[in-house]
Amino acid sequence: MKKISAICLIAFVLTAFLDVSGWCQYMYVGDITQLNLRAGKGLTHNVITTLASGEQVTVLATAGEWTKVGTADGSEGWVASRYLTAEKPADIKIEDLNIQMEILKGELEAATLENQKLTEDNISLATQLNEKTMKVDKFETALADLEKNCGDYLHLKEKYETIRTEINEKNAKMQVLEKKVNNQHVSAAVKWALTGAGILLTGYFLGYRARRKRPSLL
Repeated sequence: MKKISAICLIAFVLTAFLDVSGWCQYMYVGDITQLNLRAGKGLTHNVITTLASGEQVTVLATAGEWTKVGTADGSEGWVASRYLTAEKPADIKIEDLNIQMEILKGELEAATLENQKLTEDNISLATQLNEKTMKVDKFETALADLEKNCGDYLHLKEKYETIRTEINEKNAKMQVLEKKVNNQHVSAAVKWALTGAGILLTGYFLGYRARRKRPSLL
């Protein structure tokens, strides 16, 4: 009796172990048109629904040739284990690749647009830099001309000041000379006037004496 109980206990444990060994494992329906999801382990059990090829299921338990699975819509049942695969079917892989390709195409388009925008920005910046460089060149040329003109102006101003000083000195000398000439003219005029007056007086005196010495004819 004890042996029978022990055997029953071992069998129960093994059965329980087999039922939970595949807990929460994701698998896919293999390359089959439709896979029946049944209410129990065996072909005699009712069909709950059908699973399409490539559909993902969650493994809840395994028992020999049958596997208990859960579907995305919440249904649970048993399917033949040989129709499940751990790898994604080819059509699912192709679909995933197409999705990834579309994502990559979108990223490529975004990167292309960003590159185009950066190129346009670069061209715009290059144009602005060229314009600013031209303005700087003009400012430098104007500054050089201004410095040159300032140098010429300062040179001309210095020369003007020198000439003006010389003219002032010459004017001063001319004023002194004019004063001397005027003084000389006045002195000469006085001399000539005195000389003329002396000559007149002398003539008058000589005539007067001559008249006194003339004999009388009466």
